[in-house]
Amino acid sequence: MIPTEKLFAYGKFITETELQKITKEGDYLLFHRGIEEMIESGLLSPVKASGSNGRIPPLFNKYRIIKPREDFAEYMESIRRLNPRLNIHAYLQRPELYKKHHDIVEGLSRYLWYEARLLEESMARKERSFSIWGREKLLDEQFALVREVLRVNGLNEDFLNYYDTPEPFFEYVHRHSPEMTVLVIENKDTWFSFRKLMQATGKNMIAGITVNLLLYGEGNKITKKGALEDYASGMLHSQEGQTIRVMYFGDLDLEGIRLFFRTREANPSLFIQPFAPLYRLMLELAEGRPMPESPDKRGMPAAVEEFAELGGLQVQVINDLLAEGRYIPQEIINYQILAGILT
Repeated sequence: MIPTEKLFAYGKFITETELQKITKEGDYLLFHRGIEEMIESGLLSPVKASGSNGRIPPLFNKYRIIKPREDFAEYMESIRRLNPRLNIHAYLQRPELYKKHHDIVEGLSRYLWYEARLLEESMARKERSFSIWGREKLLDEQFALVREVLRVNGLNEDFLNYYDTPEPFFEYVHRHSPEMTVLVIENKDTWFSFRKLMQATGKNMIAGITVNLLLYGEGNKITKKGALEDYASGMLHSQEGQTIRVMYFGDLDLEGIRLFFRTREANPSLFIQPFAPLYRLMLELAEGRPMPESPDKRGMPAAVEEFAELGGLQVQVINDLLAEGRYIPQEIINYQILAGILT
């Protein structure tokens, strides 16, 4: 009379009024007969304390919804065939848990039966995910469930022996050194000009500071939580005793300042500072020249004074520039100008 999915959607109890609503039966006698049949079939049980609806023949005002006990017998043989490294006993005791874990645990079982040797060598996260389950994004999409399966089966999270890959950036490594100075450049053209000139000349001292590596920040990508930290540990193979200093160089505007601070906040283990000589050079080159109008009209605050202090810059000059709605693009330091300060 009533589709069970609609009935079960009400939870543990349902009123006579709610039953009338979902049955849409206008004939009370037919409605009464339907409720009696549901009681006889074990789907409903009257809550006698709720009282009668006062009609003839009467119905109770409230009913308990009884969900049929699921038969898990069909899973038992599959559980017994799991690889013995898995917790077969736990799943026999709780077959509903096996049903929940089915796709994950069966993939693990097959892997342990036929490909266990592959766990001896590490793989990238998506490679391992595809290797076990034939879905490269399963570990990303169902990580909480995979972790639960590992815990139930007494396996550590490193059992799958995969590594996370750091966020890739456009990079140019001029020279590796025990003391690595990384220059993060906000805009692509400037990054490319710096790279082109350093490659052509073999020089890597910019305004008196040795730069070992150029990194293109790609806007907000550089501000992703831990992105630079992961890059430093994964791509630069940073080790204990190695010093990695990160310098930031971007547009001199509110967004450029915000990008600097967001990058620093997202990577607290790294020492990140503004590349002060380049910012000072930008201000010198902009003096007496009309600067373009800033496209950023959001008016969001930025820690201008702190930024100026970190870079040894004149805060009043920067505030005046920003108050006029102007900005200095980092492209003001072009290829020829850079050639003059690269030693």
